[in-house]
Amino acid sequence: MSGHGSQPGNGTSHTARGEAGYGSGRIGNRVDGAGRIGTVVQVGAVHGDVRLHSPAPAAPQPPMMLPAPPVRLRDRHHERARLNIAAARHLSPGQPTGQPSNQPGDRPLSPELRGDRDGSGSGALRPDLLVISGPGGAGTTALALHLAHRAVRASAAPGGALWADLSTHHPDPGSDPVAGAVAGWLRALHADRVPEHGQEATALLRSLTTDRPVVAVVEQATTAGQVRALLPASGLVVVTSRHQLLDLAAVDGACRVPVGPLPAPDAAALAADIIGDRATSDPDGVRALVNACGALPAALVAAAAYVAARPHRPITDLAARLTRTTRSAQPALSAAPLSEEETVINNTLDAIYNGLAPDLQNAYRYLATLPGPAFSAAAAAASLRTDDQATDTILARLHNAHLLEHGPGPEQWRMPTPVRVHAEHLTESLPEEDRAAALARAVRHYLMWAAGLETVIGHGRRRYAPVFAWEPGRAPAVAGDQEAITLVQEWVPTLLAAQSAAAAHAMHHAAWQFVDALWGYLIQRQDYPAWRRVCQIGLDSAQRIQDPGAQARAHMLTGVLDRRLGRLAEASEHHTKTRLLARRAGDLLTEASAAEHHGATLLDLGRPQQALTVLHAGLALYQTLPTHPRGQALLQRQLGIAHSRLGHHTEAETHLTAAEALFTDLDESYLRSRLATNRAETALANRRFTDALTHLDRAMEILPNRAVPYDAYLHYLRAAIPTRAGDHDAAVHALNTAIAFSDQLPRDHPTRRLIRELTDQLTETGGQDRE
Repeated sequence: MSGHGSQPGNGTSHTARGEAGYGSGRIGNRVDGAGRIGTVVQVGAVHGDVRLHSPAPAAPQPPMMLPAPPVRLRDRHHERARLNIAAARHLSPGQPTGQPSNQPGDRPLSPELRGDRDGSGSGALRPDLLVISGPGGAGTTALALHLAHRAVRASAAPGGALWADLSTHHPDPGSDPVAGAVAGWLRALHADRVPEHGQEATALLRSLTTDRPVVAVVEQATTAGQVRALLPASGLVVVTSRHQLLDLAAVDGACRVPVGPLPAPDAAALAADIIGDRATSDPDGVRALVNACGALPAALVAAAAYVAARPHRPITDLAARLTRTTRSAQPALSAAPLSEEETVINNTLDAIYNGLAPDLQNAYRYLATLPGPAFSAAAAAASLRTDDQATDTILARLHNAHLLEHGPGPEQWRMPTPVRVHAEHLTESLPEEDRAAALARAVRHYLMWAAGLETVIGHGRRRYAPVFAWEPGRAPAVAGDQEAITLVQEWVPTLLAAQSAAAAHAMHHAAWQFVDALWGYLIQRQDYPAWRRVCQIGLDSAQRIQDPGAQARAHMLTGVLDRRLGRLAEASEHHTKTRLLARRAGDLLTEASAAEHHGATLLDLGRPQQALTVLHAGLALYQTLPTHPRGQALLQRQLGIAHSRLGHHTEAETHLTAAEALFTDLDESYLRSRLATNRAETALANRRFTDALTHLDRAMEILPNRAVPYDAYLHYLRAAIPTRAGDHDAAVHALNTAIAFSDQLPRDHPTRRLIRELTDQLTETGGQDRE
């Protein structure tokens, strides 16, 4: 498992009153002088990505997403020599790219192969890019992983090791594999948020890897555009593809390394390594086996293991089985004709499958019904209805037959793409009701697992979904909310696939509940693509089952997302629908909670009087219901803000004090920090500048580890206070830190808009001062 998902700390900010160093009055991304303003921007002009340096309580562990390296790697001397040269500086610290290693076939690379456009060796900031291309089963993945693991062992990846599979046969058909890969990498790299838009996500990936190079493996790419969207700013990227991807060489300076079938002697040696002594006494049989497998390493390894498990059968006879098409009694694999390589691999898998015991054949087919790119042993047990010991035995035996791979996570299993294609078509022979039941058991397992972690992430949150009342089963043991968030994060692609599969198979009662089960993760992790997708599927499923309570929950979470992204009109519409639907469902707690969210959105829209009406209606609901202190405190906080905006300062202080007492009793550090921020806003509105700074310092002190959007807003306030006080120099000095944070926010984020407006204001006043 990768490191905990806690956010990097930003330290405690201090009031800025020093000179900003802008004699011209022009505002730019600079910080001069010795004063410190929370997170510090590097001194000097900043162009492009802004890097922020601040103390953190503990550095998060770099991700290690690579699957295990190959145990055997035969021949490929020429290909490995080219890869060694191209990746030399990542394999030998201090050795520049293009310098020969001591491998056979070494030769200096041309500037194009080094990735330099001008031949100087000092091209634009970008990673070294290698493309290994060849037919399916030729061993491109083995070469890529072998090289990537060597680079990791050589300490070439201080930022971590990343991996993605862009296979067109994706286990979650409703997803974009490239967008999913970028999002997964950002989660693994502990990004404060995952942007919803592809270009912003790629830009954030580059920002996170500017000073921390990574080693990345991208499998099964089909276009250059896919690869470009995944390029970090620095490090080593190894791509595998069945296509040559000539554009990457011509435009991006990639080093291309084509591979094909193994030479016959090396293919025979690979098979002999696995078969053992029998291979020495039956060279003709080994040659027949190599011919049957087309000398493709992937097929040959599986076929040799198949032969080794049958010592009583002549190798020649077993090789003959692999050349016979055994699909006559099985569904057609594809309407499109198979390539020669695909035919070889499928025939090999047919023979291996036919040699399995009936219980393993059954497990092989049912495991192919599991949603997502990876599955857990617990999910396999749920699908197969087996206990832990029996499940472990099944997984181990399929792994030994090269039908399963373990990783990249410690609790994750997956089928290689050719195996999954093969197994999925075999599932067509299963009765439809049995396949549906197996999928339903897997979906239920993942839903219960996520719900168990949600109770840790949002321990005070009220929930509507029935899953929280189900038998909890084996809830995962985690130390706290941050460990729970990290654990959910590792399984997000599978959880999204489970929700999608549930909806696609009309299991809408389960599909919508992922909204409640992932609520805390989505809000705290700010995983916007996952958030949007969970809400879209959840709302559609809730509407299909005509459950107004479920629809209310989906609309509420969608409204929170839209408000976070500055889509205030849409957010207001969702919260209005939430209140009406919750009332229809008789769910008064959700209606009261929706009033708090709706009121906050109306305040953002500049409608404090309307917000006050909505919030008082919500408070009246809470007063008629059983005690729910957290919800009441949240609503009291918004009432305090509304009264402050309307100039009702006594009423505002009353509500804010009541909310603070409840948050303190509930030990809600985040909400106490937000409340201190609200007090700073109130003091600023009343021109009590010293009090505003005091409350702002307290907000930062209460919550030293803050997400970027919150930090951006705090630094905006720190600049707004001296602006209102007329201290132009201190305002400019503080604003530059806020600008650095705003550059990391979505273009339409409301805080980014506030910072732009303040920048324009200070630019104008600075010009007037010079006149």
